Amino acid sequence: MSIILRNQDSPPKKSRYFKGWNMVLSGLLISFYVDGVGFWGFSGFFKEIILEFDWDRAVAAIAPSLHRLQSGIFSPFSGFIVDRWGARKTLLLGLFIAGLGFVLLSRIQNLWQYYAVFILIAFGLSAGSFVVIAALLNNWFIRSRGFVFSLLMLGPGLSAVLGGLWIFIIPTFGWRNTLLLAGLGFWFFCIPIVLAVMKDNPSDLGLSADGVIVDENSTDKEETENTEVKTLPMKEILLSRSYIQYVGALSLCGASFSVVTFAAEILTSYGFSNNVTATIFIFGFALPSLPARLFAGWLSDRIDKRFIFAVSISLQMMGTILFAIASVPFVAILAAALIGMGIGSTSPVRMALQSEYWGKNVFGRLSGIQMGVSAVPAIISPFFLGWIYDSYGTYREGLILLAVPLAFAAILALTIKRPNGLSK
Repeated sequence: MSIILRNQDSPPKKSRYFKGWNMVLSGLLISFYVDGVGFWGFSGFFKEIILEFDWDRAVAAIAPSLHRLQSGIFSPFSGFIVDRWGARKTLLLGLFIAGLGFVLLSRIQNLWQYYAVFILIAFGLSAGSFVVIAALLNNWFIRSRGFVFSLLMLGPGLSAVLGGLWIFIIPTFGWRNTLLLAGLGFWFFCIPIVLAVMKDNPSDLGLSADGVIVDENSTDKEETENTEVKTLPMKEILLSRSYIQYVGALSLCGASFSVVTFAAEILTSYGFSNNVTATIFIFGFALPSLPARLFAGWLSDRIDKRFIFAVSISLQMMGTILFAIASVPFVAILAAALIGMGIGSTSPVRMALQSEYWGKNVFGRLSGIQMGVSAVPAIISPFFLGWIYDSYGTYREGLILLAVPLAFAAILALTIKRPNGLSK
């Protein structure tokens, strides 16, 4: 594995405006909506579903666990079809199915329907996720990937604002009508963006990565391709210590996602009103995460990505502990800010690290595999947190315990060994 640098004496020509930035903006908008419904937004719907059906928290939490299980099963398949069919087709399929899943969720009448519909939702969110969009952007950018991924991740960061808006809307229109509207948004907002803008490769527009104009009599394209890391065989990557450790760190981070799923319910149990809860989503989870995402991506192009990765996980850990002891809104906002900053800064850094260490040609497959493996803690943690509440009438002890795997994840991230042959 090696990196061949471009000859700096003869820089390639560039177009005045690189259309790859259209892909970045489109990916930002799509991931804003997808996470605003399926990740941050589901917390508000989850709370209302529990209230209407009067299910135990642990029983209701099985559905998010099924979501993680199905995502774990579907993610390797999604990664495979990204590498074979392209990210654009994968996105269209995923967004259509995700929309269908949430429309059906708005119509459920009993527990088995609630569980069953999450199979559709899991596949749709997996195939329509920011990871698939990142695989597409991987083809468009090389030199500034960390920054590009951080721009993409502004979408999931801003999506916490959408999660807060659902909490405001639900009391007026009801959770069923609001969820129906959210499901239709996948079809009438996200899919048109993909059809109008997204392209799998810059070569479709006569360009190469980073906006280099391809000339039939030029070696620019070949030189651009040589700036990439040479891809190792998949078996060698999967069995390497560095990749196993990388996946291990991501897996342990998955345990913290249940904090977001239960966030609205947790804040209600603390005695906070709907308005305060929505405010915490917007001014806690969302807004502080935006500069964190940009700064982490920018910094990852300049210093060791492992250090930033470990710091990001540590922020999640500290936020989770603070969330457990929060008794006033200010402390809850501070805790939410740390969690939002941690989750937000982790994603662009770990995607940039993956591209640096193992190249772009297997990006989709590796992303799918690691999402599948990391689903295991994410499957267990929602049920665990719900069981803690059903047994003891509080979420606080459960949140403290969920901070423990994050501490181990930070250590794993910091000590990932660089693949052999990769220059420092």
